[in-house]
Amino acid sequence: MSCVDVTPCYTCLAMSGLVLDIFIGFLLRSIVMQWRRAASRNWPAVSGSVVRCYFQKQGFGGDFVVLRYKYKADFERFQSEIKKPYIYTNYADAFVRHHFAGSELKVRINPKDPTQSFPVFS
Repeated sequence: MSCVDVTPCYTCLAMSGLVLDIFIGFLLRSIVMQWRRAASRNWPAVSGSVVRCYFQKQGFGGDFVVLRYKYKADFERFQSEIKKPYIYTNYADAFVRHHFAGSELKVRINPKDPTQSFPVFS
């Protein structure tokens, strides 16, 4: 009879945990984004602009793009941001290139509370 080593490969376990962590983080952020998009679908849209858009490497929980934007409502200025999750950096880079500082952006605002907003992506 031969003896087979069945001890777990701790490096493999750590890597699988990291991959699982990235997918769970991506999934949770995606669910929040979809929920916010659905909640804002009947809000009026106003014109806004991108303040800054950049890719942020997070490590645990996955990477995302931070999009800061500004808009006016009821003669007041507001600023907000979203964190859009990405698994593949080439898609994130394309999003950042498309949403450069100063570019126009439609923003849906809550008519009852204009501090709540969500950008409209085409």
